[in-house]
Amino acid sequence: KMDNDDPAIARSFYRIPRFSGQFVGLWPQHKRSLLSNLLCGFAFVVILIGAVGENLYGFLNLSNLVTALEAFCPGSTKAVCVLKLSIFFLYHRQWHGIMQRLRGMLWASRRQQAQQLLVSISTVANRLSLLLLSSGSVTNTAFNSQPLIMGLYRSWRQLPGRIELPFNIILPVFATESQLFPFTYLILTCSGFCTVFTFSFVDGFFLCSCLYISGVFRVLQQDIRQVFADLKEVDCFTASINAGIRLQLGQIVERHNAIIDLCTDLTAQFRVIVLMHFLSAAFVLCSTILDIMLNTSSLSGLTYICYSVAAMTQLFLYCYGGNHVSESSAAVADTLYEMEWYKCDATTRKIILMILRRSQRAKTIAVPFFTPSLPAFSSILSTTGSYITLLKTFL
Repeated sequence: KMDNDDPAIARSFYRIPRFSGQFVGLWPQHKRSLLSNLLCGFAFVVILIGAVGENLYGFLNLSNLVTALEAFCPGSTKAVCVLKLSIFFLYHRQWHGIMQRLRGMLWASRRQQAQQLLVSISTVANRLSLLLLSSGSVTNTAFNSQPLIMGLYRSWRQLPGRIELPFNIILPVFATESQLFPFTYLILTCSGFCTVFTFSFVDGFFLCSCLYISGVFRVLQQDIRQVFADLKEVDCFTASINAGIRLQLGQIVERHNAIIDLCTDLTAQFRVIVLMHFLSAAFVLCSTILDIMLNTSSLSGLTYICYSVAAMTQLFLYCYGGNHVSESSAAVADTLYEMEWYKCDATTRKIILMILRRSQRAKTIAVPFFTPSLPAFSSILSTTGSYITLLKTFL
């Protein structure tokens, strides 16, 4: 709920991830409600059914590469989503604490210029999160509608066959009997949509958090410029001016340390999620592109084109968010160096040097083996191309 004294950023704060998170009961709360627990439990069960059944189907049909890949693609995505959902559920208080700390930083900057900057950043974050949700929803709709379309086509042409399930999956025999078939189809449809909303929330939360952190770094740069803005005409700073500068820089140091600490805590919470996502990214992209190349059905090919777009969007958003954090963190040092620090006395220069040295070590969302960044995105796409070239030699 918004209050009258809330800043402009309040309207768009995590807007799209909040919607996705509430849909599957994952939105961070200090004390979870019964409804959130029920939604989260249902999402966990149906996604787990899909992850286990689809990956098992893939392993049992390795002799048919196309069939196996059609099971592994959604199965591996659901397996990673089970991990993401579990981590957010188990550590919901830590996530809520991180979100509240970030909220406090964004709400603290009430200047119009700062709020305009933060709102523009939040708008970009929510639009990209909506792109992720839309691409995932289109892909899942394609998976769920493909068997129905094929069934209608067979009925129209009076061809033999029956309606198939939306995903290649191993299920108990009774679940595919005619009486329970509609219910099974509905459960698998729910599994797909819960998967979409889970990764839309988790990945969108990561993107928004990274862009909000980059935003508070950029507001900090504005405040550094403001410290020296009215002193350009002064040839040499007096003792009183230096004292005023030190007082303002002291506040900037405290805020800078708080932002760095928040970034460190966010990295610690996301370490396993980002690591597993990056480890699976090349495989998912490789599998979807191979499915497009090997599949003779135009309808299936269209489905996997949508899947490839969604998978690349996921990966790009992680890299885009991480890249913004490192760039905005390093830019603090550049902004400080551009100021007229040489007019300050020795004591003030030491404070400036301290901020400068710490800013030069750009803060990154670093995990073992990977650091989300645009060069990393390019590297993974290159690796995916190498895997495809290698696999084509065996086909």
